[in-house]
Amino acid sequence: MNRIPRLVISVLLASYSLVALGADCFSTTPIGPNQTIAASLDGSECFVDDFTGDGDFTYYDLYSLTLSSASTLTITMESSSFDTYLVLLSETFLTNPVPSTVIAENDDADFSTTNSEIIVDLGPGKYIVAANSFFDYETGPYVLKTMTSNDASVDLGGTIKTINGQDICAMVLASGKYMFSCSPIGVFSLTDLPLENNGTVKRQIYADGFFPKVDVLTGSSNEAVVMTQSGTCPSYNVNYDSGFYPGSAGKRIYIAGKVLVQDGQTPICAMVLANGQYTFSCDGTGSYMLRIPLDTNGRFKLQVYADGFAPTIQTFDEYKTTNNVRMARAVECQN
Repeated sequence: MNRIPRLVISVLLASYSLVALGADCFSTTPIGPNQTIAASLDGSECFVDDFTGDGDFTYYDLYSLTLSSASTLTITMESSSFDTYLVLLSETFLTNPVPSTVIAENDDADFSTTNSEIIVDLGPGKYIVAANSFFDYETGPYVLKTMTSNDASVDLGGTIKTINGQDICAMVLASGKYMFSCSPIGVFSLTDLPLENNGTVKRQIYADGFFPKVDVLTGSSNEAVVMTQSGTCPSYNVNYDSGFYPGSAGKRIYIAGKVLVQDGQTPICAMVLANGQYTFSCDGTGSYMLRIPLDTNGRFKLQVYADGFAPTIQTFDEYKTTNNVRMARAVECQN
């Protein structure tokens, strides 16, 4: 699941100055570009809250990484004891921990795991890796691994359109990278995407009012992708009249629930998107959880997409954070 990185200073309070934190909160352990380190969060580390003051009581370890040449860097963090969370930052984070120092972050590598993975193209230089947990107070052993390669990659680009040629604002996801085709509308471009072990890359496209479009490609492409409108579909969800709370704009909250078939209890593996953050409900129970920022009206738009089902879009506020999403089958929809 993607979300706003937590290892940054959003508001620098006087009681949370860098001097007050001391050197330990910014001390690092060296890690090489192709190295595996077994370590542990044991509760002796600093909290993220120590310098954000936002009530985030997760522990973190910092690692320093030096690249001598441009490379595709893969970082993985695995643990059987807790839900891992990874952040990659520029070296300036150690002296000026502001949001612009964040290069990439990841909670779940894919829908089948709570382990984390970052894949990114970097130039030569020094970087900081933060090994973190998703939930407060989590501890336990973990394995951190870095890998570099200059293997072949692919570029995916083009436009996203309706069957009538109208451009669409959509989310495009491939190899852990994503973007929105909204500026300009319909245009997307994802470059230097690493291939899977079988030599393919999966391109996933999700848009409000359209069925998901998932394609497995074997190389670079630049094409017009035509989306199919979902039409009129039955709703199995109870309407919610969300409030208007501009004073809560930007506040980060946890949301959770399950994605289920119609009005039953059969779970669905789906992509869940809310205010720019996403995850997958593919753990076998249909469960999802995200930490998201509220929009300017103190609300969040919950969008759920699954192959073979009609997309579900609902708007909620901070007083309705637990929501089971019930999806209609695609065959129930009428164009």
